[in-house]
Amino acid sequence: MAKEKIAIVTDSSSSLDYLNYDEYDNIFMVRMPIYFGNKEYIDGKTITVEEFYQRIETEDIIPSTSQPSLGETLDLYEKLKDEGYTDIIHFPISKGLSGVYQSLFSIRDIVDGINVHIVDTRSTAIILGFIVLEAARLVKDNKSVSEVLTYSEYLSTHYKPYFMVDDLKYLIKNGRLSNAAGFIGSVLKIKPILTFNDIGEIIGIEKIRTTKKAMNHIIQKILEETKSYKKVQYFISYGHNQTLIEEFKAQVAQYIDLEDVIESILPSVIGAHVGSGIVALGYFVLE
Repeated sequence: MAKEKIAIVTDSSSSLDYLNYDEYDNIFMVRMPIYFGNKEYIDGKTITVEEFYQRIETEDIIPSTSQPSLGETLDLYEKLKDEGYTDIIHFPISKGLSGVYQSLFSIRDIVDGINVHIVDTRSTAIILGFIVLEAARLVKDNKSVSEVLTYSEYLSTHYKPYFMVDDLKYLIKNGRLSNAAGFIGSVLKIKPILTFNDIGEIIGIEKIRTTKKAMNHIIQKILEETKSYKKVQYFISYGHNQTLIEEFKAQVAQYIDLEDVIESILPSVIGAHVGSGIVALGYFVLE
């Protein structure tokens, strides 16, 4: 049986631009488009994350996003086949947030001579990025496609994030809050606590008065949920509100050593749906 040569593919929603993956030469990125009005930008290529957040903070506009080009993805598959890869494991943004996952099935079988495996991690941003990095690590350790898929599926069902957004208008405008009705019209000082449901949709779960209380509520919720696990990987993600970020990290540091936490700014394609005033804390159950 021929030796497997495995490529890992993901998209720019994965936060990989802001995580260290230099040691892996088998991770490939498909970039997603962002629109300010009718003007298209390519996430991380023709607009930086700093430029993106600066624009939404200074302009009265809510950007939108779209799926990456299927043609570009197909070209990447062909290129990887030509480079001798036998298998592609593709980790797109959650199918609960985008149609990318379903669209990939329309091109999966077009390229002959290479196996394409599409994994729904039910997530995005740093969660997706961590799963991708773990998959690449297993490939580097000479694990099989089957072993990589099994562990990736495990991680995809053993994580939990909680996040607070300063302004729901982005989520509501772009239709990314699945139970929006219960959270529209909340008074200004009410801060919604959000998470992902089992199919990777963003849902509101609680409303807390004041930012400080909401942040503390998230931290206490995470501590309570993780106390019985042997080993967890914590992660922090955030938008572009530096005051909010510093306050949140200071609160987290009272309970969790930040040296043990992976962190990342939210990429532009996710910031388009949540705005700059967001902080998140979550965990993976490793043991």
